Amino acid sequence: MKKSIKATTILISLMLMASLLLITAAAMGFSVTPLLPENQRPNGSAFFDLIVTPGMRQDLTIMVSNSGDEEIVVLVELITASTSRNGQINYTSRGQMDTTLKFSFEDMASIPQTHFTIPAGGDVAVPISLTIPNETFDGIVLGSIRVLREATDQEREDAGAIVNQYAHVTAVRLVMRDDAEDMIQPDFALGSITTELVNFRASIIAHIRNTEPLLIKDATATARIYPLGSDQPVFEHTMESLDFAPNSVFPFSFVDREGYGIDPGNYTAVITLQHEDRTWEFDENFVITPDEASEVNDGAVNQNLPEEEEEGIPMWVFIAIGIGGAILIAIIVLIIVIVKRK
Repeated sequence: MKKSIKATTILISLMLMASLLLITAAAMGFSVTPLLPENQRPNGSAFFDLIVTPGMRQDLTIMVSNSGDEEIVVLVELITASTSRNGQINYTSRGQMDTTLKFSFEDMASIPQTHFTIPAGGDVAVPISLTIPNETFDGIVLGSIRVLREATDQEREDAGAIVNQYAHVTAVRLVMRDDAEDMIQPDFALGSITTELVNFRASIIAHIRNTEPLLIKDATATARIYPLGSDQPVFEHTMESLDFAPNSVFPFSFVDREGYGIDPGNYTAVITLQHEDRTWEFDENFVITPDEASEVNDGAVNQNLPEEEEEGIPMWVFIAIGIGGAILIAIIVLIIVIVKRK
């Protein structure tokens, strides 16, 4: 059946995604320690929290230690912090950045190579080069150094489809003055509103933009989506304790969890965002085309459609077959009983 094929395909995809499952550092036997430089801000941070100057060049170092009895290979990546779909700062993978981003961590930082071999029971110093732009920047630049232990061929062979891996992330925060964040006021804007599959469920995504180079914490977003001209929302959602990375885009997701699908048509999104004593309100009309609705509805795993649409065969056919089978079995049993009596 079409739905069974879809479910099987999604299951295989999920198994492949699970190959990047993260587990504890102790189990993987390696650790990462940042060697904090002299321009580290004196605030007790265990990550790189640095005051930099225009045109400055600096080498940072992280020490990767292997406490195991076999050598390991690690992948080192430099990542600009973004905002995750859950409304948290994402240091582990690249997310969507706003068009207002002027200076990113990835533009300022570089490494001589991506893979490093760490001997059993040993340490390796991994250098990261920083080159600060010649002009002054406001606010903060936020990113991370991600160190992932690569699985060995033997581990992949033993694990099959699912390979456990552990990543260690060291945050990097760059400012040009101690009061950098006090000099800028937070501001938000509403970007595009689109359809998308979220965890294989049809969704409408409102892209909320943090347009300033500020780390904004503990915001609240409330949103409703109405058919154009209606006062009855088809979606409503509130998220609290939201954190926004500087100059990043938060994909505020309205997920069709019940599986009824998203209808094409004209809609209005009404969104309220609150942070401390300030409030931002957005009221935006948008359109979902038949093609856009079809694409996400067809890709969803939880479609709550009539049985005949799911299977392509009317339900009464299956009922008739079931009743017919039961009658046939009863007749066979009756014949056997009669024969035995004779």
